[in-house]
Amino acid sequence: MDKSNIIYDFDSPGHKLNTRWPVLDLLSIDIAASFSLALADKLQLQFDTDASPSKCVKYSDCLESMGNTCVVYEMSIKPLAGFAWFCMDTSIISSIVESYFGGNGNVVPLETPRELTRTELRVLTHITSAVQTGISSGWEMVMPVDVSLSRRMDTSRLANAAMQPVLIVSEMALKLGEIELPCQLVYPYEMLEPHSTRLQHEVTETSRPDTGFSAEMKRELMHCEIDLQAVLAETQITLGKLLELKPGDFIPLRDVQNVSFKTNNMPLFDARVGSSNGRVSASLSRWHLPVAS
Repeated sequence: MDKSNIIYDFDSPGHKLNTRWPVLDLLSIDIAASFSLALADKLQLQFDTDASPSKCVKYSDCLESMGNTCVVYEMSIKPLAGFAWFCMDTSIISSIVESYFGGNGNVVPLETPRELTRTELRVLTHITSAVQTGISSGWEMVMPVDVSLSRRMDTSRLANAAMQPVLIVSEMALKLGEIELPCQLVYPYEMLEPHSTRLQHEVTETSRPDTGFSAEMKRELMHCEIDLQAVLAETQITLGKLLELKPGDFIPLRDVQNVSFKTNNMPLFDARVGSSNGRVSASLSRWHLPVAS
């Protein structure tokens, strides 16, 4: 084959994204999970989620897949340059509202755009807030981000918007029982390309200590009970003398001053044995706890 005669389509997304960004797929999974948890908390509905691998598409193809009934919000994700989109069809919002009020939540596709009701707008506010929470949580594995809504965009005007020709689409699906409610996060390629190295290779960092959990764990551990064992005295006796013993006989013991206390055969501390208020007592004299390295 004469490669000099091959015509290359530079409008194709393939010439820009010739390698996958596996970390972006991990981000999408985390974003979807956090999104559903945040939305479930706001609406008191039980959501499951699914996230598909990110794909590279042309701007025109992305608009065509949205249709004219899609609700699109422009989002700033600083320090990433530019704006991303969150896209959800109006029928999906209606389905969530119906489920919220006890309906079956079936999705009824719309043929023409319509205005959202006040109730749908309130629910949409919860949805976009949950999306921001999900994006912030998901992107933490790469970098901390500040997510904010910029504006709601009219799909009829997107065709004339000055956007990059290549988009990265992360598809998610909320699940209410057997019903799937798809939505999308759309990034311009130029928004993600400066962070290509981070998105190609997952960075394993030492996790930050959770001081709250550690403090709570320490408090709970202080209430744990342990069994203490200690041998207060030992002596030797012949088998003959043992068999001669009768009730009331005494066995002479050596005076014991220091005793080692253990739990599960692990030494804990030494103590001096004495008496206090007519009882045998022990006064701690030395710890045997392991020294932290």
